[in-house]
Order: sequence, then structure tokens, then C-alpha cells
Amino acid sequence: MRTRVAQRRQITIPEEICRKSKILTGDLVEISYEHDKLLVEKVDESWENVMQETKGAWRKHPIFKEMDDAVEIVNWMRGNE
Repeated sequence: MRTRVAQRRQITIPEEICRKSKILTGDLVEISYEHDKLLVEKVDESWENVMQETKGAWRKHPIFKEMDDAVEIVNWMRGNE
């Protein structure tokens, strides 16, 4: 399917694609550019909420709070100190 780029670089997602991908008006989509192609993915807002709620939670963990970053935590979990 083809669609034309409008003013301010806007595009219209064809109705058939919206229906198949369950994209509704007001939904959040992630747009990326990979291998010379645009990729549009619907963002599962419940996943976004979970990620936002758990952001920084490791800082409260009794062991992890002493570590500097996620890399150090992963290395500790793998036994690579």
C-alpha cells in the first residue's frame, strides 16, 4: 500500500493496516528506521506503564543499591565480578 507524505511530514496509515494491527486513533506508535526501511510499531501502553513504574527500582534493592549501574548488576548476577 502507498500513502503520501503530507505537510509537516505526516502520513496516514491505511485503514486496512490499522484494522489488522489494531491501531486506534490516539494510540502511541514507535517509529524507527532500520535497513533503509521505516518501521511503525504499536506501543503496548501497559508495558510502558510497567517500565515507568519499575524504573530505578534497583536503587532500593539491598545488594544492587551499592552497585554503580546495570552492567555491574548483570556481571554480579552472572558471577563475573
